[in-house]
Amino acid sequence: MKTKTQILAAISFLFISPGVYGQTQLKFWLPSSVSPPEKAAYQEAAEAFSKKNPSIKVNIETIPGSETDVAKLMTAVRSGAGPDLAVIDRFTVTQRAAAGLLTDLTPLIKKEGKDLSQEYSEAAWQEVTYQAKVYALPTQTDARVLFYNKKILRDAGIDLNQFDPGRGPISPNRFKEIAFKLNQTDASGAYTRIGFVPWLEQGWGYTWGFAFGGSFFDFKNCKVTADDPGVIKGYQFLYDWAKALDPQKARTFVDTYWQWPSNGTLPDAQMPFYTGKVAFIIDGNWVFAIMKEVAPNLEYGVTYIPAPDGLKTSWSGGWCMVIPKGSKNAEAAYQFLRYETGEEGQTLLIKEAAALPTLKSLQQRKDLFPPEYDLFLSLLPVAKSRPPVPVGALYWDQLKEAEEAAITNSQAPEAALKAVVDEVQPQMDRFCK
Repeated sequence: MKTKTQILAAISFLFISPGVYGQTQLKFWLPSSVSPPEKAAYQEAAEAFSKKNPSIKVNIETIPGSETDVAKLMTAVRSGAGPDLAVIDRFTVTQRAAAGLLTDLTPLIKKEGKDLSQEYSEAAWQEVTYQAKVYALPTQTDARVLFYNKKILRDAGIDLNQFDPGRGPISPNRFKEIAFKLNQTDASGAYTRIGFVPWLEQGWGYTWGFAFGGSFFDFKNCKVTADDPGVIKGYQFLYDWAKALDPQKARTFVDTYWQWPSNGTLPDAQMPFYTGKVAFIIDGNWVFAIMKEVAPNLEYGVTYIPAPDGLKTSWSGGWCMVIPKGSKNAEAAYQFLRYETGEEGQTLLIKEAAALPTLKSLQQRKDLFPPEYDLFLSLLPVAKSRPPVPVGALYWDQLKEAEEAAITNSQAPEAALKAVVDEVQPQMDRFCK
């Protein structure tokens, strides 16, 4: 039996410990495809925020999900058991908002009395708005470039000056000549090294469609343009490269040395660019944080993505934070959302996860970025983005199917991309005026 003193002490503890009792508990979901350094940055931000706001505790959970797979989030929200906050891929915000999954943040922003549209980069802001309402706030952004292994190229007698960014992008034809010289096989003819596999890591159809000057959506006429001539050329580039490698031999190499995504199903240290199994890779600035841990001695360089006519191209994506519909703690959730997407939260993502900021004020802070970020930062003004449309996630998935057809040589790019239009446009028509 408890003594009177023990009972009084317990009562006193309840009143003087709001950090344990009486806290608002926020449930914050991260998709499993968020990289380990990013998860660490979010966790650090959550702890820093709770220290400044002891009445609010942010509890981070990692759930199954990816850029377009939010099945668990949708099920939870519709059953009334959703989180207070979630991170989703920014280009899918429009589709999730149209589906009624997200809380409109506009009233909370107006209550704050700030014009946040002027604080974030234009492309990132466009991705989080739908029908003149704001449904998310951007966290970080990125850019994609060509990474190359200096030692492999030097050992093969290849002039590294060809990849100096000051010379602009190397032409696709010249790049192909160089890359194929680096291929190696064993006695059976199986690849043990491939100079470049253009669909690995960030070599998506979007990457090559943009590199060849393509456009994926016509906003004026509300049309899906996967059959744009530049997009077709980009997918033809993938088709021809796979054919030259032999699609089955290339698939065997990829299945042996690499799986997607590399974080989760394959230890980061085994990604073939880090192990010297490929000499080139298309990737983003976030890998700086990964390489620091798993390949600190790798001698690499970065340059523009190969493109015809000297086109300096890249594309940017990134995550954002949302308050799913049904949150019972929307105002507290908004406080943390503003902290995480503000200068302190974004600075943590820069330092811990090698992210690029979406805040204009931080993009001007050269002291935050080592020299290797220069090329990425220079690309942000010209980088494209995936169309923020109400069928964005569907469009992405269909483009991936067309990419698979290209790299297996199972269907000509023109036909595969026409099939994308035929599948996605009828769904888009429901949202066209």
